[in-house]
Amino acid sequence: MPPRRTPEAAPFAEAAALRAAMRPELPPGLVEHIDRVVALAGPLATRHGLDVTRTLLAAQAHDLLRAVPPVELLRRAEAAGLPIDPIERAEPVLLHGPLGAHELASRGWMTDPLVLDAVRWHTTGHPAYLPEAWAVFVADKVDPHKVDRWPALAAVAELAETSLELAALAYLELNAARARREGWLPHPLAEATRLALRRRLA
Repeated sequence: MPPRRTPEAAPFAEAAALRAAMRPELPPGLVEHIDRVVALAGPLATRHGLDVTRTLLAAQAHDLLRAVPPVELLRRAEAAGLPIDPIERAEPVLLHGPLGAHELASRGWMTDPLVLDAVRWHTTGHPAYLPEAWAVFVADKVDPHKVDRWPALAAVAELAETSLELAALAYLELNAARARREGWLPHPLAEATRLALRRRLA
């Protein structure tokens, strides 16, 4: 696991200020989702003894570009020179995390590497994620509206009370099983993360 790096100065040191800056470019439904993720991530961070401020910033920032149309996400990612996996090229919505982290940094809104990494990989997870990033990853997956649509996620929320990594693994296993049933491929990083967590938690 990489060392915890000290957060650097940035214009948005609190989630509420970042929310205010993001709000004009987000549709209401997305604002509500982000608010629910923030509301879940804070207690998870507290429960697991994490840095609550950085967790809340990452939760607030995670879907900065989720409302950007897929064609535009692909265009911006290409213009920024970001690496694009074939699965991302076929499903550009998967780029909203990596591109969101890029834009947070390029706009000067965020410099904290932990927060940027949490945003970058919040769809897939990452084998080197720090606990604050796992709190955001799990909170995003167990948004109550998502649980209503996919009740199996309730077990992920329950596991999160005792272990964020076990909860993340449970989600990734559910996602992999759904992919097999429905005949689509998970993101390669999601698979790498799932296997890394399996080994670590065995």
